[in-house]
Amino acid sequence: MRQLSLEVIINILSQALVLYTDGSKSDSGRTGSGVYAKAEDGLVFRWRFRNPDNCSVFVPELLAIREDLDFAFRFETSDTHILTDNKN
Repeated sequence: MRQLSLEVIINILSQALVLYTDGSKSDSGRTGSGVYAKAEDGLVFRWRFRNPDNCSVFVPELLAIREDLDFAFRFETSDTHILTDNKN
């Protein structure tokens, strides 16, 4: 699975907008999301935000993907890739 993932990532076109997501949950139940974007022209976008406490770790990942989609629509690119480490 890891090898297949790396092959897909390597084959992303250099002019594509690539968006990364991460969602996390602490042992105390606090959750947060992170979004990172990098475009060929050097544009970098980073954003971290808190989420409701005690939700599943799946929720922060979905919220990060939603932020990626909002960013991509504003960026108006025709080639966008969202990369996440979520296995669900």
